[in-house]
Amino acid sequence: MKALYFKELGYYLKNPIGYIVVVLFAVFANFLFLKDIFAIGSASMRPFFDMLPWLFMIFIPAVAMRVFAEERRSNTLETLLTLPVSETQIVLAKFFGVVTIVVLGLSLTLGIPILLTVLSGMAIQEVMVGYLGALLLASLFAAISILFSSLTKNQVVAFLSAALVLFFLVLLNSDFTSNVIPRELLNLLSPLAPVTQYDSFVKGLIDLRAVVYMLSFTALFIGLTVIDLEKRS
Repeated sequence: MKALYFKELGYYLKNPIGYIVVVLFAVFANFLFLKDIFAIGSASMRPFFDMLPWLFMIFIPAVAMRVFAEERRSNTLETLLTLPVSETQIVLAKFFGVVTIVVLGLSLTLGIPILLTVLSGMAIQEVMVGYLGALLLASLFAAISILFSSLTKNQVVAFLSAALVLFFLVLLNSDFTSNVIPRELLNLLSPLAPVTQYDSFVKGLIDLRAVVYMLSFTALFIGLTVIDLEKRS
């Protein structure tokens, strides 16, 4: 599994596209954050963490779209499944590869929060809790995106399918849905939205229920991808 993980990670780190995607994510995140700081005149991390799900909605499917779709397109998936590793190890290696790239992208956004903490005395604990929530949310989004990559050999289809599902999940916690979806249905769906659980981390609180939710659904989508691979072996 370790060899597969480094092989997957090497694809991004030896490919200019990997660096371009990571840098673009960091540039957009830092720019939008600075814009909000000057707009509201307050050194708060809340706007930054609020916009992360929207950036993840594009960034993570873009990173994960090739994970299995490329293997299927180049007819190397069958060869991969004959290796002396289980389907679970294959999926986990690719999953952790994608999550590592997301972590690299997030690490490039640490400069501004650290600077704000030094200059304004902002509590570093709240910032770290927010990043923990962002990592858990990103892991869930990565698991969903990898599942869609396993269902097709077309990377564009994998990207669009995952991005559309993530858009719907993010939208469930937005003001827009309250004007479109009946309140009774919204009250039923909203607690199931990942961003609803993520909100507790944005507030600087570690809610055990939110942690369990994130990890459980991440494991669920990883498991669904494993089942899909087992059908092909």
